[in-house]
Amino acid sequence: MRARRRDISVFSISALDLFAAALAAFILIVLVLFPYYNKGGTDVSMEELEELVKKRRLAASTTQTDMAVIRALKAEIKLLDKQYRTSAENMSEIEKKLQEVLKHTTEIVIPDPQPLPDPEPTPDPVPDPIPEPPRSVSRGVEFSILGLGTNKKDVAIVVDMSGSMQAHTQKVVTALEEILGQMQPDNRFAIIGYRGGPSYSMYPSNGRLTAANAGSLQAARDFVQRMPRKFGGGTPTQSAMLKTLNLRPEAIILISDGAPDDGSPRAIVTNVTRQNRGRAEIHTVAIGDYTKDKRLTLFLQEMARNNKGDFVGRAR
Repeated sequence: MRARRRDISVFSISALDLFAAALAAFILIVLVLFPYYNKGGTDVSMEELEELVKKRRLAASTTQTDMAVIRALKAEIKLLDKQYRTSAENMSEIEKKLQEVLKHTTEIVIPDPQPLPDPEPTPDPVPDPIPEPPRSVSRGVEFSILGLGTNKKDVAIVVDMSGSMQAHTQKVVTALEEILGQMQPDNRFAIIGYRGGPSYSMYPSNGRLTAANAGSLQAARDFVQRMPRKFGGGTPTQSAMLKTLNLRPEAIILISDGAPDDGSPRAIVTNVTRQNRGRAEIHTVAIGDYTKDKRLTLFLQEMARNNKGDFVGRAR
């Protein structure tokens, strides 16, 4: 029996039509979308892309610079660490040497000191110089005041009015009255009382030398009687003496019971002597138990000796 022949058809007419229609549709779509081709894919323009590239390059350059700084810092840290380790090693060596020195020091044997010889007996201390006793000067002078001889006509009497003088009120008043009693008509005088501050009480009140007549002497005696009411304060002797030198007297009589407190006694003597320049005699009178006050006695003695004057003491 003869086999039946079959014709096999791969594409039918219907399939070809379908492919043709699909191709046509694709072509149509391509034609429709072609004008929009350049707008596809991204919304970033070329200028923006170039700017972005520049920024990234700049960021990369900055990053490289920062990395270089970091590398430099690392190198510096490494160097400092090396220096620290070297210093630590040196300190360790120094400590070892110190330990060796201490060890050698402890091994040194110090011999016992030799006994000192017995001290030689010291001589008895030299006693303090005894102040010169009050002296009555007889040198053919015109008159004597409290045993102080002078032939000067213009006399300034400087009186310590500090608080300690309250213990010697009567002695001060008696000494001043004795001085006033020796004044002659051709004399001129002034009384300058001083105390802490410094402050002053003066006769006459204008602070000038006045003639020794009956009226002025009586007024001066009244002033002397009132002086003890104002005793008080310190002893600024230097200020009072410099103020008195401005009156240009021929002689000054300083009456005090204590060392000055406005400078060292030696410096005051030097300063007053330099300001005086030998123009006025300066006599000094120590009131009270002056033999027990060495500073006062030596101060008044030196003041008188350096200025052509005399020193006396009034203990009663």
